[in-house]
Amino acid sequence: MIDLHIHTSYSSDGQYTPAEIISLAKKCGLAALAFSDHMDITAAAEGMGSAAAADIEFFTGVELSTTLEGTEYHLLCYGFDPGNLAVQEFIRHHCALAWANVESILDYFRGLGFLLNADEVSGWGKSVPTGVTMLRALVKGNPDDARLLRYTRGDRSDSPYLNFYQDFSLSAFGKTFSSAFPCLKDTIHEMKGHGVLVLAHPGRINGDLLRLLKGYGLQGVEVHSTHHTPETVLYAAGLARSLGLFASAGSDFHGEKIKPDIPLGKVSGKPDDALIEAVRHSMAVWRG
Repeated sequence: MIDLHIHTSYSSDGQYTPAEIISLAKKCGLAALAFSDHMDITAAAEGMGSAAAADIEFFTGVELSTTLEGTEYHLLCYGFDPGNLAVQEFIRHHCALAWANVESILDYFRGLGFLLNADEVSGWGKSVPTGVTMLRALVKGNPDDARLLRYTRGDRSDSPYLNFYQDFSLSAFGKTFSSAFPCLKDTIHEMKGHGVLVLAHPGRINGDLLRLLKGYGLQGVEVHSTHHTPETVLYAAGLARSLGLFASAGSDFHGEKIKPDIPLGKVSGKPDDALIEAVRHSMAVWRG
């Protein structure tokens, strides 16, 4: 089994440390994995050491939050050098922009009548703000609010943080949140050459758009994802084949407290061998 989409505690919505995930991966029989934290590459160094000791092949990875024409997209980059200053600066710059936008997000929720302290959000200053960041801050100041009880113990509590983010992502909160993210096309252009670029959980993305993104430097799509139904997997696989893009596979594991219905390694298929070879080659270039 290979899982190329795993979040550690260096994501603001990840439950387990890199070492804990390597231990879990060993137990469930993963042969190879990649940490793909939100806008953060800190786990890479820890992962390389822990994975080698566990005899698990490790690939560097990061999930970059981007937008295109008002829609949020996530771009995965694999095989980059964690010491690459261009990669570090890109992430640092755009994380700073995201956190600078937090006050507007706080104002949105205060306008809805929630009590919300800025320190309760900024104290989570890892990677970029997420549904975990916001829901935990809101629940702390408004534990009995009926709008939040849906997520803590009601009909949306099966996966509270993901459900919260999805429910609010199309609101003013979502638009404010994503307005600080870089353009997807610009991100592909800037990251091209630093690693292998794969579009995360694309769903039933338009084929013309995917063709356009390939022209900018996109190399693959995450075909096998827990976000996809079997029908969507077939759709994405067909698009990947027709456009000559790599097919990737990742669970989007965050830990059972964050996404209780997504276990580590839960993927419907394997990434293309050619993708794995491309990532290996990318890492071999900087490892020497």
